[in-house]
Formats: sequence, structure tokens, C-alpha cells
Amino acid sequence: MNVLIRRPFGTSLIFALAAGGLILAAGCSAAPPGGVNSPVVGPARTGAQATKFPQFPQPTRWNGLDDNVYATVVKPKTGTGKHEFKLTVATGLVFWLSCIGTGKAQLANGAIDLKWEVPCGNGDDPVAINVEPKASVVGHTINVLVTVTKGARWEVRIDQRLPSKTT
Repeated sequence: MNVLIRRPFGTSLIFALAAGGLILAAGCSAAPPGGVNSPVVGPARTGAQATKFPQFPQPTRWNGLDDNVYATVVKPKTGTGKHEFKLTVATGLVFWLSCIGTGKAQLANGAIDLKWEVPCGNGDDPVAINVEPKASVVGHTINVLVTVTKGARWEVRIDQRLPSKTT
């Protein structure tokens, strides 16, 4: 008497998927232990460079949302604790924020309804937020507060929309 033993379809499928996953993993690159600047890890800043922000990637004058022209009004500044930036409010503000380390960095000001935070990381890619202040605040001077998790480092830049030219 011949006995035919069949595995359930689900079991065969699990084995096939597991084997496929192993084949894919074997073909993928793996970073060498302690790898720096490898194709898998990418460029890494070490030593003193790990605490410094790279050159700011956005030019000081640029075309942005709805093809408006923006210009820097507060050059990139860095720090490790609380800091206030004095700013005359204009229509169309762009706040840039980056953070090196762990935790988060935050920008805040109640007059322009700004309470925004970003997670810390390697500081390579600053994040931006557009803010349209109320007309009643435009032209007034405010203080924007930046805070950061202890042990981390922040970078802030502030741009504003330039008046459009009519032809």
C-alpha cells in the first residue's frame, strides 16, 4: 500500500517565502562592522565634524511656494540651549530648523501661532515650514524661541517672501 503525504498549502507557501527572503538578503549589501562612508551607510561625519552642520543647502534667495521669491532675513545660526531670535514679522515667513543628536528641536511664538518641532538626527537636511502671519501682526517685532533636548545642537534660518513685482 502506497501512502501519499501532502503538506498543507500554507506550509509550502511559508517555506517558499522564507527561502525567497534568504536569497534576497544574501544578495543585498551589508555594512562592514564600524563602516563609515560605505555605499550602504553613506557618508558619515565623525569626530568634530559630527557636531558641526554642513553648509546650508538652500541659497539665500530662492523661488518657493507659488513661484514667490524668498530671501534670508536671519542667517543660519547654531546653538545648544534656548535662544530667541528677534524678527520683524512679514507676510510669508519660512522657518528652517535642523538638529544634531537625539531628541528634538522646537521653534515657538504665540503671536504667529508657531509651535513646531523636528526630530534630531545628523543635521544634514534642515526642514522648513511656511507661516502666513495674521495681518495684525505684520510689521511688529517678535521673539521666536528655539529650544532643544539637552545634549543636542540646533540650527535655525529664517526667510521671508519678497513683495511681488508688478509689470
